[in-house]
Amino acid sequence: MLNMAKHMKTYKFPAPPEYHTKCKELSKLAGRVYSKTVSLVRKIHKKKGFWLSMNTVQKYILRWAQNIPLHSQTKQALVQRYFEALKSYFKASKTNQGLKPPFRTPKYTNVVWKNQAVKLLEDGTLRLAMGNGNDPLYIPTTLPKEVDIRRVELVYDKRQDKYFFHVTVSFESQTNISGSKVVGVDLGVVHPIVASTEDKAVIYNGGVLNSKLRYRNKKLAELQKKLAKKKPGSRRYRKLVRAKRRLLAKLYNQIKDILHKYTTHFVGWCLTEGVGTIAIGDLRGIRDRVDYNSTANQKIHQWLFRKISDLIKTKAEALGIEVVFVDESYTSQTCPVCGAKHKTSTRNFRCLGCGFEWHRDAVGALNIRKKYTGESLVVGALASPVGVMYNSHLRCPVAMWSPWKPTFEWVKTS
Repeated sequence: MLNMAKHMKTYKFPAPPEYHTKCKELSKLAGRVYSKTVSLVRKIHKKKGFWLSMNTVQKYILRWAQNIPLHSQTKQALVQRYFEALKSYFKASKTNQGLKPPFRTPKYTNVVWKNQAVKLLEDGTLRLAMGNGNDPLYIPTTLPKEVDIRRVELVYDKRQDKYFFHVTVSFESQTNISGSKVVGVDLGVVHPIVASTEDKAVIYNGGVLNSKLRYRNKKLAELQKKLAKKKPGSRRYRKLVRAKRRLLAKLYNQIKDILHKYTTHFVGWCLTEGVGTIAIGDLRGIRDRVDYNSTANQKIHQWLFRKISDLIKTKAEALGIEVVFVDESYTSQTCPVCGAKHKTSTRNFRCLGCGFEWHRDAVGALNIRKKYTGESLVVGALASPVGVMYNSHLRCPVAMWSPWKPTFEWVKTS
C-alpha cells in the first residue's frame, strides 16, 4: 500500500545562548502587535457594535507597526492568531452565553514566521527574515535541504528558561507498507492500549499514567479548598492561582509525554509485525452511557481514549497504515473460540463453556479484530501477551519519524 497524503510534523531546536536577549526582545515586539490587535477589535466593537474583519485589521496593523522590526508575514500571523481565537469564541458562545471574547493583552507572546519568511540553507541553517532593513536570524538545525518548511514559531519554555524554535514541515508519506495483518486495539482505563493480532498481543501498562491523574485530582482538591477560603483578587488568592496553573502545566506535559511514547512505540510495534490495518474499538458516547459510583465515574470522565486514538491515527496514517473504528460492545465478554458470553470481574477471562483462558483486555482486542475481519473463531492456544511498561527512555522499535527517510532503520529496544 502506498500512502501519498500530506502530513505535518514539528521539530524543536534550541535557540543559541547568544540569542536569548534577542529572542526576548522579539517576543516583546510580538506581544505589542498582538495586544494592539486585541484592543483595536474590542474598542471598535464596544463603540460601534460590530466586529472588524481580519483583512481590515491586518491592513491597519501593517501601517501601525511599520516601524516594528518584524517581518510583515509575522505581523499578519499574529493577527490571524487572534481571529482564530475569536472564531472559537463565536462557536462556543452559541451554547454558552456566559463566555467572554479573547481579551488578554500579553506583554510577551510567541513569534511566528510563515514559509515566505523562512529559507533553509545548504548546511541546514534556518534563515529567518526580519523585514526590510533588519538583519535576519540564523538558527542552526539538522534539517536536510529538501524539507518543505511551512512555519517556524519562537516559543519560550518557562521551566528551562530557554527559547526554542518549533519548525513545522510538510511531507508526503511515500512509505511502501507491505504488511497485510490486521491488529485489534482495545482502549482501557487500567491498560491504555491493548492490541492483538491473530497470534500475539501486547499490553501497555497504565500504572504511571493513572498515578499522574490521581495525583492531579488530589492536588487540585487541596488547592481548590484553599482558594475557597481566600478573598478573590487578594495576594494569597493570586499566589494559589499561579500555583494551580504551574501544577496543571507540569502534569499536562508529563501525561502528554506518556501518551506520545506509548502511541509511538505501538505504531512501531505494528510495523515490526507487518500490520497494514489498525482496528480500534469505538468508544464515542461512552461517557453518556455510564452512571456508577463517584470514583468510577471520575475515572471514566478522565479517560483519555479520544486523545490516544487520535495520536495512533495521526502517526499510523503518516506511515501508510490504515486506521478504522469498530463497535466494541461485548468484545471483552465474548469467548473468541466458542462465542459464549461471560462477564468476569477479574483481569482474566475464562470461558465457562470451552475453558478458553486469556487476558480479558487481550480478548477484547482480539474480538475487535475479528469483528472487522469477519474471520472464523480461533482454535488452539495463544501466546501470553507481552507487557510494555512506561519509562522516560522508552524507545520505538524502529526509528521511523524522519519524513525524508523513506526506509526504516532498526534499532535496539529494551
